[in-house]
Amino acid sequence: MLLDTHASEIETILGRYASRRSAVLPLLYLAQDTYGHLNDAAIREVAAILDLPATDVFEVVGFYTLFYNRPVGTWVLQVCDDVPCCYLGAEELVAALKQSLGIQEEQTTPDGMFTLQRVKCLAACDRAPVLQANLDYVYDVTAERVEALLTHLRERAAEARKRGVSGRFAEDYAFGADGRPLRLEREAPYTPRVFTPVPPPPEPAPMAPPEAGTEAESGERRVSPL
Repeated sequence: MLLDTHASEIETILGRYASRRSAVLPLLYLAQDTYGHLNDAAIREVAAILDLPATDVFEVVGFYTLFYNRPVGTWVLQVCDDVPCCYLGAEELVAALKQSLGIQEEQTTPDGMFTLQRVKCLAACDRAPVLQANLDYVYDVTAERVEALLTHLRERAAEARKRGVSGRFAEDYAFGADGRPLRLEREAPYTPRVFTPVPPPPEPAPMAPPEAGTEAESGERRVSPL
């Protein structure tokens, strides 16, 4: 149960929002990383924590593509097949992954290690072809680098630290001089913008009433000389 194993994290998440309903996305990601995917019991558990109708939470899971209501691999490999990546070898990359893993798109390897998906633009066109592994960005992934990538991911799967499919621990990788993926330091990590409160503008001064005998009072209309 999430409340038994992640009580402190759940309390922190709930404390960020004025309404418990607003915490549905982060709690679903927590549940997904804990159980591997969101089955009916996990979805109902999140609904119970938030005191929401289970139907409301089922609808959220059905809407967002990064929530998996079926088992997926330890690593979800998402290959961008949009135009720039395709020009630079995305189709060859997908073919190499399918051959090496022995699966098709939307399938999972028998050992439960990899699920393969196609996705659209990952907003890193300057480093195409691009692949995401549990939302880790891996840049410049050519078909020739597939085996090195898969070996690297298998090694990381054996690490003690948690690797969730929801991307809560996502990092950036590129291939080093030795042909192996190398973690990149993010030069500009995201920080929320801070907005300075701006006082409302002053009320406009009331308009003076028109003087007697003016055009506005008499109703006369001036004709333009043009």
